[in-house]
Amino acid sequence: MSSGPRPRAHWRLVRSAHVRAVLDTNVLISAFVFPGGKPEAVYRLALERRLEIGTSRSLLAEFGRVLDQKFGWSPDRVEAAVAQVTRIATLVEPIEKVQVITADPADDRVLEAGRAFDADVIVSGDRHLIDLGVWSEIEIVSPAEFVARRSG
Repeated sequence: MSSGPRPRAHWRLVRSAHVRAVLDTNVLISAFVFPGGKPEAVYRLALERRLEIGTSRSLLAEFGRVLDQKFGWSPDRVEAAVAQVTRIATLVEPIEKVQVITADPADDRVLEAGRAFDADVIVSGDRHLIDLGVWSEIEIVSPAEFVARRSG
């Protein structure tokens, strides 16, 4: 965890609290392509309306692109997956561009969405993001850590 300020919402302490989260593309990909794991458990919370998620056009575009190019999903199947996420998420338009993750600048799009959504937490499997711990008062955790905190 970074030595920055504590997250504004102590979401992990109150299971019934309404938590605002941005799910990194890798979490959504894992939830859709490899069901049964922690990423799917996080996504299921959103489907059940027990977690409010936010996303951006750039994150949705990356999600669709990866399903198509890396996993060979048909255009109809990609469209259905993107549409499902769009239905349950709040779409934000990040105004501020950030440059935080120099090793992988594409990860900055997740941070931008988190800030624009006023997220309590970013859930990611990306080491560059997880290593930040807290950024702009937003906690960044793995799917396994998120599930453990929500159930514990």
